[in-house]
Amino acid sequence: MVDIEQINPRNEAALRAWWEVGHAATADRPGTPWPLWEQSRIGLPADNPERSTTLLGAIDGRVMVGAGMAIITSQDNLHLAGSAVYVDAGRRREGIGSALLAEIEVIAGGHGRTTLTGEAYLPPGGTAPAEAFARARGFEVASRESIKEIAVADYLDRRESLAAQAPTPDGYRIITFDTVCPEEHVASFGRLLGMLFSEIPLGDLDLRASEWTPERIREAEQLQVSVGRHVHTAMALAPDGSVAGVSDVRVNDTDPAHAQIGITLVDPAHRGKRLGLALKLATHDLAVATYPDLVSVDTSNAEVNTRMNAVNEALGYRTIETLLELQKRL
Repeated sequence: MVDIEQINPRNEAALRAWWEVGHAATADRPGTPWPLWEQSRIGLPADNPERSTTLLGAIDGRVMVGAGMAIITSQDNLHLAGSAVYVDAGRRREGIGSALLAEIEVIAGGHGRTTLTGEAYLPPGGTAPAEAFARARGFEVASRESIKEIAVADYLDRRESLAAQAPTPDGYRIITFDTVCPEEHVASFGRLLGMLFSEIPLGDLDLRASEWTPERIREAEQLQVSVGRHVHTAMALAPDGSVAGVSDVRVNDTDPAHAQIGITLVDPAHRGKRLGLALKLATHDLAVATYPDLVSVDTSNAEVNTRMNAVNEALGYRTIETLLELQKRL
């Protein structure tokens, strides 16, 4: 028997024990699946205007053997809650994961949420215990994504030939910035961000359109700044000055060797001009120039997103995992 307890993220010893469980549980996955301790130590206690996060620990005596997370959105998609469960490898199949998930469902229900989401990571073409665990507890696969990674050295080998394929179209220009959008573009940027869930393949995920006001964008930016996460952004401006597309690469101060793609989105009215590739080249160039020790960049895309998968393959990304986006009606 274990006790399921809420973990105060401002109690550093308890947070470290929680982090250690997740770190060990993901150690067999490729790439960088778990944040460094310093990232979690700074990021998890920070107030987030987009969501609240409840950390759970499964405690056996004085030892934490399982860790869970309930994520409650606060700006949009207020019918959703997110979930994550990690169990010490030597204590699996004892019901610890089920106990953590049951408590997450109680938290979600207490916030009036009707849909619970989660994730399972599999080797390409294979399976993993997380898939069977999720299916047995009522989750369905709503979407499949490919987790991809590129070595910076491979990108640099291809960069010159790719740049020749994606010149900036006549009348357009690409600007770059670190995290904070220039004031003159923030409203148009919000308009584009509001298109995200209607323009990317979601499969059966129950995600609904969102509104990004300038105030919401500024709050999100300030959170990134406060936790030391840089969102290196390339923005394509159309001839009329509106934001036609955007892409970003994210790097934490505590881990300058690894980066992650955030979003890449081109307004449908401006597609067919290879802006997606031009934006990705701009963000990758910026990251490489800013971080001399950068080793790799990772990203994910829905398997059915043929356009963006083709761009990533041209850049040199290779698939290292399959992500199942899971969903359960409460």
